Amino acid sequence: MFRLILFYLIFLLLFSCQNTKDDNKISDLNIGKFDKQSSIKINKIWIKDEIFKIDQYCNRQGWEMLNTESGLRYKIISSSNSYIMPVSGSSLVISYDIRLMDSKQTKCYHSDSTGYAKFKVDQSMIESGIHEVVTYLHKNDSALVILPHHIAHGITGDSKLIPPLSTVLYYIKIIDVQ
Repeated sequence: MFRLILFYLIFLLLFSCQNTKDDNKISDLNIGKFDKQSSIKINKIWIKDEIFKIDQYCNRQGWEMLNTESGLRYKIISSSNSYIMPVSGSSLVISYDIRLMDSKQTKCYHSDSTGYAKFKVDQSMIESGIHEVVTYLHKNDSALVILPHHIAHGITGDSKLIPPLSTVLYYIKIIDVQ
């Protein structure tokens, strides 16, 4: 028994004190001093981690998604082959199903209970990722959309059903474009 405890202590001493250089560790930040550089570094770490989680989630689900520069991912579920596409200033009506990107795809909001979303592209107070993705779709198209937190509900969430720093899944269908 004594040998086992001694072995365990030596093992802990040898492997717990390793100091590896990693520029992507939050522990390397001076948390007491929260300045612009620290904020930028933390944000880069969050985004890098979120991209990894989204990629792994898509792999597990077997989803092949299109990626944009903003981090938005989308997959067209059904294409209408319509020639009517939303542009900046277009009035849209969409149906939606908003879920958290978790193991249960926890349902947050749905147009069946709250009604269709009506908004003007690039001129309304909705998630910037939705403004972006609708410009890639046509009238009557439906798509699966993954919005990272920075183009969805941000650091704070929506203070109701969407927690802070949440990656969100949207199932949307463009009902009308004017």
